[in-house]
Amino acid sequence: MIKTKLSVAIAALGTIASSGVFAQESIPGPEVEEVVVTGSRIARDPLSTTGPITLVDSEAIQRSGVGTIDELLNQLPSMGTTGINANDNNGGAGLSFVDLRNLGSARTLVLVNGRRFVSSSSGVSSAVDMNNIPVDMIDRIEVLTDGASAVYGSDAVAGVINVVMKDSFDGVRINARAGATEAGGGENGELSITFGKEFDRGQFIGNVTHSQRDEITYKDRDWAGLESSMSPTGNIYTDYGKFGVDSDGKTLGAFSYYDIGQYMWLSGSMERTSFTGSGTFSITDAVEFYGEGSYTSKTTNQQLAAQPMYNSNGLKITADHLPAEVQAQLADAWQEAEDAYQIELAAYNAALAEWKSQGSPKDLKPSEPEASHGDTWQAGLTDVRLRPVTGGTRDSEQQTETYRILGGLRGDLANGWGWDTFLSYGKNEGENTVGNSINKTLMQQVLDGTSGIAEENIQLLGGMSDEVIDYISYTDREDNEYEMLNFGASLTGDIEAIQFQGGALGFASGIEYRKESGEFNPSAETQSGATYSNQQDATSGDFAVTEVFAEFNLPILSGAKFADELSVDAAIRYSDYDTFGGQATYKLGAVYAPTENLRFRSSLSTAFRAPGIYELYSGTAQSYEYLIDPCDTSKNNTDGQGSYCSEVGSNFTQAGNQIVTNIGGNEDLQPEESTSFTAGIVWTPAFTEDLSITLDYFNVEIENAITSTDLQQLLDDCYRLGVETACDPTLVQRDSTGQIVHLEGSLQNIGEIKTSGIDIDVVQNFHYDTGKLALRAQATHLLKYDVYNSQTNQTTDNVDYIGTTGDAYTKWRGLASATWYADNWDFGADVQYIGDGHSPYLNVPSHTYLNLKAGWDVNEAMRLTAGIDNVTDREPSTTSGSDWNGTYDFQGRYAWAGVTYQF
Repeated sequence: MIKTKLSVAIAALGTIASSGVFAQESIPGPEVEEVVVTGSRIARDPLSTTGPITLVDSEAIQRSGVGTIDELLNQLPSMGTTGINANDNNGGAGLSFVDLRNLGSARTLVLVNGRRFVSSSSGVSSAVDMNNIPVDMIDRIEVLTDGASAVYGSDAVAGVINVVMKDSFDGVRINARAGATEAGGGENGELSITFGKEFDRGQFIGNVTHSQRDEITYKDRDWAGLESSMSPTGNIYTDYGKFGVDSDGKTLGAFSYYDIGQYMWLSGSMERTSFTGSGTFSITDAVEFYGEGSYTSKTTNQQLAAQPMYNSNGLKITADHLPAEVQAQLADAWQEAEDAYQIELAAYNAALAEWKSQGSPKDLKPSEPEASHGDTWQAGLTDVRLRPVTGGTRDSEQQTETYRILGGLRGDLANGWGWDTFLSYGKNEGENTVGNSINKTLMQQVLDGTSGIAEENIQLLGGMSDEVIDYISYTDREDNEYEMLNFGASLTGDIEAIQFQGGALGFASGIEYRKESGEFNPSAETQSGATYSNQQDATSGDFAVTEVFAEFNLPILSGAKFADELSVDAAIRYSDYDTFGGQATYKLGAVYAPTENLRFRSSLSTAFRAPGIYELYSGTAQSYEYLIDPCDTSKNNTDGQGSYCSEVGSNFTQAGNQIVTNIGGNEDLQPEESTSFTAGIVWTPAFTEDLSITLDYFNVEIENAITSTDLQQLLDDCYRLGVETACDPTLVQRDSTGQIVHLEGSLQNIGEIKTSGIDIDVVQNFHYDTGKLALRAQATHLLKYDVYNSQTNQTTDNVDYIGTTGDAYTKWRGLASATWYADNWDFGADVQYIGDGHSPYLNVPSHTYLNLKAGWDVNEAMRLTAGIDNVTDREPSTTSGSDWNGTYDFQGRYAWAGVTYQF
């Protein structure tokens, strides 16, 4: 069998994997061969990379008890919090993304065995769903927190997550795991069978995994609850008061919010089956064939309360549609407001006459009352809000299939150089449904009297009649597809003719071709806007890119006085896209170790991210964003009504907590460009054994960032600060009732992002006769995260900002662990820390989670594992009074156990 660089890498890294999750530069150990690690295609000492790499080995994965790998990765301090996870019930579509440095999942490149994996999101965006990578087949994960476009091409702006799969196994291993939460909901389990065989000239390994996760509902958690101004019987908004409708549909009572949390899920459910396999075969002593294949079938579900219906999203109930009894009561209420106004007006006129008789003293003129109740009761009617609860909840389901096949040849030349060529194809296809959707066009027919429903069977207020619900309800269906074809060829080795004191010049060069295509086909109702949900045009497009690259490693000094190592890395890559043209990126890095115990490293790189198919080719797309209208006067707007709200009345109330927004694509988008700088120090002091201290500074600047306007900031700038550019009618529009009916958030190259921070990593292992104690502490301190939007000419400082449902730019994130390893058992504790911050409405305290885990090797064939996550049952703090950020744990105290048996 050929001893390729990849196989050497796996073996060598396995020898130094002693503490589960670790920084690869900080683990002392025996001398190892030069290997290929993430961030370069040139073989090298794993401890001599110019950028920080964190490795998570299979032992750490098994000990964590996670069902999907993102659950473990998201605990790392270097990971961001803008990725979608299981806590995103509304709009998450059952996806699990990862995100480095809070720069977004689209700016984090995910690789499998060093090669791209097909996009597997619901639609045609460019992120990889981590649900499609079976946990039991992962050998290790390498997390490079450095720009790497010069090595891997587009998307590696924040860094690279390379999932290295197991490629060798002899026998059969069965792994079963199950877990449950103390408060109920979220029960899950997994059964995995791994099998393989090693031969004289090759090997193969396969895995079959089936897993299932139940939902967590609002009712499962005492801290969760959600109220809405849309109720089953109806709420009526007027300029002269708010009224609730009784169940008879005729009597008006006091306005009240309705508990929709009883119908809502916090976290969705998932059922997944995957088949994964790989193998190698030595055709000759110098040429080896290798292949990989995977298939994942996944069904995910979410549940929301029945569809909200109100004026701004298309429910056009006028005064004429109301029962006569309701009309009479509204007329009476208006008359009371009119009478009160006339009394105030009379008092004002008397006071005004007195003021004039006193010589009109300055600053004492009485205030004229405002006739805010409207000229008639009909004119003062602003909104009728309904939620047809008896028609059932909105039940979303996504059925997706993702498969990938790869084949390649690799080998060694006579001069010691290595070559590699591969071809891969991947495809993701899905069908999504939303049950109990409401057709807006059919609803309007009901209002217009053209539905064919007998008039006596039409009831809206007091609870929508079954006849109406049956007429307007339907199941919304959409489908999506994404394909990727990838070819690459590379050559690596040492140029012996160019020698430095530390060795020969190392190089790697190659070419790569990639074609990606995707389409997203919403239902006819969604495309036409005949739905109370989000309008969305169909999307279809493709792009192709051809790339050439070269890397060089200059081992200038090695083992010299005051220079145990001095090396320089250089990389360049040119990418030619058929959508926007060519783009070149480079990377320079250096490592200087004055002694074997002290190492300095630094890198400077450029990167880019090409706009994806969705960003380029999606048409108009609606989204109902969770936003607070600064002109709102209800309890939800804790900052009070803004100073620039002349378009609305003094008692204006926002309809719900979501605002319709356009988030469509743009064919004129250009690539994002970025510059990354890192500088760090690695100290492994000689005065003690197995101690390493790592300190790294990072700075990332992104220009031409593809982004939408910060919509909350836009609204606040307009209505609180009076920024003229933020109030442009092309950006924000209101209807005659004052509700925002258009908010422009389409994608544009209008952003700049500047972020910097410090990563700290301390590892200490203590060795005793009875076992080993492994300690580790990691932390990331966010120094800066500025987002500039050229459209509004505003810069937003995101440090300490915590979004209502997603995003958390806390100053500090940390992860500490302590594990005791005995001969046949181990026990450990992990502590995760997420710092405090502030949402748009509340100060949010820090969150600390304690996780315990243990393992016991019963014999050579069987191992038992168990753990308790969130031991203290830390509840998530609310970010608005009715929202919770998905960064925090929704499960609560959670216990799990597993067993592994190998034949």
